Amino acid sequence: MEWKGRHDQALRGPRVRLAAGVPCEDNSSFVPASGPEDSFVGSENVIDNYAAGCNIHLTLARVLRPGSSLLAMVRLATTCAAAALLGWRRAFTEDDLYANGCWLEGRHPVIERRLWQARPTQPKNQLFLYDVTSSYLEGDYNALAAWGYNRDHKEGKKQLVVGLLTDSQGEPVSIQVYRGNTSDLKTFGQQVHKIKKELGCEGVTLVGDRGMIRTDQKAAAQKAEFHFVTALTKPQIQKLLADKVLQLELFEEKVHDVLGEDGRRFVLRRNPVRQQEIKLAREQKHQALEAALKKANTYLDEHPRAKVATQRRHMAVRLESLKVGDWLKLTINKQRLALTLDAQALQAAAQLDGCYVVETDLKAPQADAQTIHDRYKDLALVERDFRTLKIGHLEFRPWFVCTENNTQAHALTSLLALKVRRHLERAWWSLEVTVEEGLCELEKLCVVELVHPESAEVVTCQVPEPSTRQKQLLEALKLKLPATVPETEVIVGTRRKINKVRKPLKNKAQSKILTPKLNGTFR
Repeated sequence: MEWKGRHDQALRGPRVRLAAGVPCEDNSSFVPASGPEDSFVGSENVIDNYAAGCNIHLTLARVLRPGSSLLAMVRLATTCAAAALLGWRRAFTEDDLYANGCWLEGRHPVIERRLWQARPTQPKNQLFLYDVTSSYLEGDYNALAAWGYNRDHKEGKKQLVVGLLTDSQGEPVSIQVYRGNTSDLKTFGQQVHKIKKELGCEGVTLVGDRGMIRTDQKAAAQKAEFHFVTALTKPQIQKLLADKVLQLELFEEKVHDVLGEDGRRFVLRRNPVRQQEIKLAREQKHQALEAALKKANTYLDEHPRAKVATQRRHMAVRLESLKVGDWLKLTINKQRLALTLDAQALQAAAQLDGCYVVETDLKAPQADAQTIHDRYKDLALVERDFRTLKIGHLEFRPWFVCTENNTQAHALTSLLALKVRRHLERAWWSLEVTVEEGLCELEKLCVVELVHPESAEVVTCQVPEPSTRQKQLLEALKLKLPATVPETEVIVGTRRKINKVRKPLKNKAQSKILTPKLNGTFR
């Protein structure tokens, strides 16, 4: 009997199978062997049944097609073996994903708690890093959208506030979306409750950035028997210097430990690199203003009727925008503008360049000054996760959801996708390949459908032998491809057809081409 092969693009199928942990017909397993680096292992046991399959598809679709709407994620399922590998037994449309948001958000605390409990190692004393960011919205229909502090510098856009909690290594633990006008301070108490009650942690130290942990937040942490590490703002440092609690000469490249009379502990340091950067920026601002001043005076010389007050007003606006008014003064001398440098004020403005103070309630026997300093600097790990979520690989913007449940579910799905991405990055690190390059390479693997020449029925779907590079990527993940992919009769499609909402391209025959005549008119 003669057979013919038909190829479908499909490593999206094996890739969907990659972290799902769903058994194939031949009992081949795609679940990685557990190890200390497998921090997301166990996620397939957190949720189950049909809803679990939807969420696994959502999570991996976020890794494979970042920035996609739910409609696009359904279209992705039509081009891969998702239905077969995830065991779907009924038709699947975008309505299933929208409805699944309520199911997922209702289990949000349970999922985060079980993932936390599934960690390979569980040290007694825990350190958590916490920070918030904002995300702008296109449109006005999201339930949590509000006018708030715009970190993305998108004028005229409503915001969402997103809080991300990670462990000491930057591994995401919890995510929560708040209304766009929520203060950073108001989100902190909920994280204390979550760590204490839902995760059941003790001996916790919370690390937060400037303005995140203040008097009320410190009291909430101490009430829960937690410790805190945060940094002081510049006005707070200046007040401590004025009160003689801190001395300016203690700010050096090496950290210094200072214990205040009220029992507060401060770790002081001056970053020489940052100090030089601020000094250079200040000099560049001065040079830019001198150039603008020369241009303004030239204009006054060339236009005798021009008003010097108008040019002074324009220059004053520039001084205010560059925030140099403390040490650079604008004056008028004989109908010409002049800049005067106040050396004493400049010295006062530069005395705290590169200086920062870390505050904690940890005692010296619990952690030395260098350890406290380094743990505060670990907040860069949370910022790295935010970059991955917002402008990097996962790109959870724009938000194609409206209800609060679907908004929270979208954030949770993005957190799970971030955990998958971090696992891929660790596994492929030694191969010197990025996650994006690795996924692109694996996407070249296709499923071969063997079709009966007479009935045109698909007899079996075989997985071909991967290439050498693909084998390296799979072996690094400790995965083994099955020999075949199970067949499915489930219909996967979109209820909403994209041709109804997009404008078609015009054919050349439909377009009127204007041809000029010799007399200059058009026909």
